[in-house]
Amino acid sequence: MITPTFHLHSKQGLVFQGQSRIKVLCAGRRFGKTYLAVTSLIISALSNKESHLWYLAPFRSQAKEIAWNMLKELSPKDTIRRANESELYIEYINGSRISVKGADNEESLVGVYLGSKHCPGSLGIVIDEVALIRDNRKVWERIIQPMLLDCQSSVLMIGTPRGKDFFWEQWLIGQRKEKGYESWHFTSYDNPLIPDAEIDAKKETMNEREFLQEHMASFVDYVGLIYPEFNTKHIIEPRYFPKQYQRIGAIDPALSGTTAVIKAYIDEDARLTIYDEYYEQDKRASEVAEAIREDGITWYIDPASKIRSQQAEGKLYSLYDEYAGHGINALVGENDVGAGINRVGEMFKADNIKIFSTCTNLIWELERFHWAEQRTGIGGEPTAKPFKKDDHAVDALRYLVMSRFDKSELKISVTADYWSPWAVMERNKKAKEKHFKYQARR
Repeated sequence: MITPTFHLHSKQGLVFQGQSRIKVLCAGRRFGKTYLAVTSLIISALSNKESHLWYLAPFRSQAKEIAWNMLKELSPKDTIRRANESELYIEYINGSRISVKGADNEESLVGVYLGSKHCPGSLGIVIDEVALIRDNRKVWERIIQPMLLDCQSSVLMIGTPRGKDFFWEQWLIGQRKEKGYESWHFTSYDNPLIPDAEIDAKKETMNEREFLQEHMASFVDYVGLIYPEFNTKHIIEPRYFPKQYQRIGAIDPALSGTTAVIKAYIDEDARLTIYDEYYEQDKRASEVAEAIREDGITWYIDPASKIRSQQAEGKLYSLYDEYAGHGINALVGENDVGAGINRVGEMFKADNIKIFSTCTNLIWELERFHWAEQRTGIGGEPTAKPFKKDDHAVDALRYLVMSRFDKSELKISVTADYWSPWAVMERNKKAKEKHFKYQARR
């Protein structure tokens, strides 16, 4: 058995030495969470032969950027049998393996077990930035927990808070030391390697709520929500809609990062219903275009996409050009942010927006989209601007709403659709209207 030596500061050491099966660490930025995570995985992998361990982050690209290089650097070179750059795993000479995963790719989150069958109760997984994982409760309950059962493996959850959510619930259980849980709370100041003055300086560039959340690791509720009108009544189960309805779509593209696309139909009452979404990281325009292509949709796209920043054959092209080249001929969206936010809010207030429950990313963003105070200068008055994070799908929604669409005219003709549910409903509706008019004349 090879046990390498790592240097942890005192607060990291408290978490590492914790004996509970499920450990939950809530800590501020630059506390050293990732270093603790990677060293914990390496020590467990080398101490327990034939272990299967995961490092799980919200996104695979994020996991690769944050943890993969650190994992390679900290693993003793004479213990590594193989490092697979494409699959992001290291296999050690004792048969153990550490895999770096992203929760955005559910297909990759499969395995027989996590942990070591030779040492039940040893570490099986580190889940980083738990609060930022989409559907984190589902990922935990349906995917991770079943893979821990064979070896009764232990877990380390780490992260910076994002309001009182699933991560907060897990941390609270640890505070009560229930169900085999234990939890800790540390701020950025608890890292002795970071000068206090450096953290103090952040107060000058961040508003109070952001500083409390990011550096003091406070479970601050989302305040100043941009769409407080949005609630569960706007979420509906998927349903049939007539193909005659007008359909529109919006694209918030990214050359690197998240591309968000939403599709909607407009009914005869001018109600907007979001029925589909696309939400992927680091995809080319050709890949996005292939995935979202659908006949009969009028497309809108972020105006910034027309900036020519890509070079090919000595010419500069824009993302707008790239999408057009792949068959997505979009109109430029209206980007008056203030007016767009107001119009979306008014439509939610009037119950004129509905969202299929399957559009989980749009719903997730709407529940968290909030204002950030941006200082206009030294001693200047703060002005309200949206907090620029996790706003891809909500921006696409704004482009849709600002397209100033008209209600759909549902025309019923004697065709193969004559006996469709919607055609029957429309004929019955018109028959009732005709009956009431007749009664009124009498």
